[in-house]
Amino acid sequence: MSHAVRRPLTAAVVATCSLALIGAPAAGAKTKSKPKISKTDRAQNAAIRKVGRTATSASRSARSASRSATAGLAAAAAASRKADGAQGGVNTILAGVPAITDGLQKLAAGLTQAAAGLTTIGNALAAQEYGTVKIQLGTTDVPGAILNSSDIPDDSNGATLTGTVIVPVPAGATGVPIRLLAGVRSGEADGTGAGDPVASAGIVSMSAADASGGGVTIGGGDAVLTRAPLTSAPNDALGRAPLYNIPNKAPRVDATPNPLSFPDADAIDLTDASTLYRLSGAPIGPFTVTNPTGTALPVTVTFTVRFHDLTASATDVTA
Repeated sequence: MSHAVRRPLTAAVVATCSLALIGAPAAGAKTKSKPKISKTDRAQNAAIRKVGRTATSASRSARSASRSATAGLAAAAAASRKADGAQGGVNTILAGVPAITDGLQKLAAGLTQAAAGLTTIGNALAAQEYGTVKIQLGTTDVPGAILNSSDIPDDSNGATLTGTVIVPVPAGATGVPIRLLAGVRSGEADGTGAGDPVASAGIVSMSAADASGGGVTIGGGDAVLTRAPLTSAPNDALGRAPLYNIPNKAPRVDATPNPLSFPDADAIDLTDASTLYRLSGAPIGPFTVTNPTGTALPVTVTFTVRFHDLTASATDVTA
């Protein structure tokens, strides 16, 4: 090999070796180790990492709180709107309170008046009074010949009672008077005697007729106008009204209730001659019946009686 050729080859080998020496450490040389971190640095690094984690958590919490706050504000706004609506309703109610109060006061006053009215009605019902009449033949009751009037008004207006009853006349009866008695059953306070009579009564009309076909003779009455009915005479003590006082009231119901009972002890005789109207001026008295046959025969008695409460009170329905 020539000298000229060897020189380029030598240069190439040297270059290659130089590159190898630069790219790799020499054989047997030690690799350089990382610097050793102190405890203080490690602690600082841990603290830094912890702070970072805390910051990250805080950031997440802040974002969550922000979302919660936003929702809370929305809920608060909704609640505020509801409160405003409720306040409007309250204001409407409050605006109506005076009218409601006035209405309640009027209702209370009305109920008070109603209670007073019901009390008055209750007292009036408890204090009702009605007339009762009975036919007697002489002093003997005619069976079933008892009738009652409606309630006697408390304003002096009258209650009228009209009826017709059959009176059996016993065989052999001679000149027996037909008597008409009247009493008042009352729940009122009056009716304690002559000075405080319960009510007044009078005959409007009373007549008797033979129902046997001629077997009974009817006498009495007006001595001249023998066919005229009986009626009560005007009473000077009562302003010429054809009425006569019934001093004592009878109980509304007897101790033993009986629809056909009669208060004999508290009744007056409307056919008393002194209280009958003398139409002709001739003597007058109750009708009489005579039955000469041997069997009982009937007559009919028809009457209308008026009852008045002349001690009426404008303020006390129990008077």
